[in-house]
Amino acid sequence: LDSTVKISHTHITSLLSITMALVEPELFIKIFCVVMGMYGLQMLAVPAKMVTDHFDAPATPLLQFWIRGSSCAFLTIVYLVKFKLATEDAVPVALAMSVACGALYPWNAKFGYLSPGLPTKYPMHYVPEVLMLALSCLGIAAMM
Repeated sequence: LDSTVKISHTHITSLLSITMALVEPELFIKIFCVVMGMYGLQMLAVPAKMVTDHFDAPATPLLQFWIRGSSCAFLTIVYLVKFKLATEDAVPVALAMSVACGALYPWNAKFGYLSPGLPTKYPMHYVPEVLMLALSCLGIAAMM
């Protein structure tokens, strides 16, 4: 087990090193805007799909109401980091949003530290789990 952990840690460290060498802050901001923009548009246009794709639960009208309303924050942050902030100011904001979204949404649904027992639907729920992890790692790399 220890050798497996060391190999995994070594591979992750190597991958992170390669990623860090390749991520320009401008690229991270573009990727962040695409990802969060798509989430914002989905929240606005198809809030029920956000529920039924990732959970074995119905998309109630109240739940759709909250998801649709949350699209404002997602679309606003995209606008701000893309058009109103200098890149050096936008990167830490986008990184914070990526980590916070990962912690509050997919990782919380998976591990249940704030919302235990959510009926996640796999394999689809792997998408936001991995996407937010990748986006967070890209943000860290862009900060270096």
